[in-house]
Amino acid sequence: MSRRVGSVVLVLLVSLVFGGCGADSPGQTASPAPAAPTPASTELSGPYLGQRLPGPVPERFAYGVIQGELHTSPVFTPDGSRVYWALQGATILSSALEDGSWTEPENVVFSASMTDYRDPFVTPSGDRLFFLSKGRLPGSKLPEKENIWFAPSSGEGWGEPRPLSEKVNALTMHWQLSVAANGDLYFSSGEPEGIGDIYESKARDGHYGTPVKLSAPVNTKQVELTPYVAPDEDYLIFSRLADPNDTTPKLYISFADPDGGWGKPALVEAVSYGISPSVSPDGKYLFFLSSPTSVSWMTTDFIEDLRPGR
Repeated sequence: MSRRVGSVVLVLLVSLVFGGCGADSPGQTASPAPAAPTPASTELSGPYLGQRLPGPVPERFAYGVIQGELHTSPVFTPDGSRVYWALQGATILSSALEDGSWTEPENVVFSASMTDYRDPFVTPSGDRLFFLSKGRLPGSKLPEKENIWFAPSSGEGWGEPRPLSEKVNALTMHWQLSVAANGDLYFSSGEPEGIGDIYESKARDGHYGTPVKLSAPVNTKQVELTPYVAPDEDYLIFSRLADPNDTTPKLYISFADPDGGWGKPALVEAVSYGISPSVSPDGKYLFFLSSPTSVSWMTTDFIEDLRPGR
């Protein structure tokens, strides 16, 4: 199997893993999601959409609220007062905690000049919301494709979005991205086309460097994608597929080593199907897609349990 996943195989990968028609699509063999609780009330109050806190075993998150054909798991602002998640296609939804209750989810619009919004990520400081958008970069000769943008915090919301440089956006596809506290950017991509490796672009003096593919043992002959990096870059959680035809993504965690690289990834065994991982701002809970149409969450106790030397 070639290390790179070409554009044709990418279409197959996305259609198999995420269905496009939901979890019951022909050929979909994803592990079943945890049993759903009673549908959530429209009057939700309290942290994390008013959900009962989980333990070390994955539980369905926000059933009846975060639903549909999903593309990324939810991400919260640092104060926990707003949550964002992405649907298949080009839609980001959001809900806010106002006067003690969560608002009905609504489509996010960051700019009157944009209609395409994908895969949000809020920085640990809350000063930027990164997302993907398909189209041509302003003033660029690059072809129309998915690119990385960010909206700066304006104090009362988000300001006008700005794209990252052509240097960062040179690769064809990105899917999920994650940003460390120092601004370093991690995303899944591939070259010349496709997706199947995890890349890093370092932030220095307000500028992003040329994305570099992480070395082994993170990237392998298998397919690695949808990374989440800890704010201090202590660990990296990502999904791995045995090959492009695999329909059961698994979650792995790799810890930073003293030499500046990444250690051998360990399987998160409690998760039978996991893609698009994210961790709550307080570091206590892991969110992930447990099927193409459901989100689950669990405590992050497994992180220390899997740390080398334990």
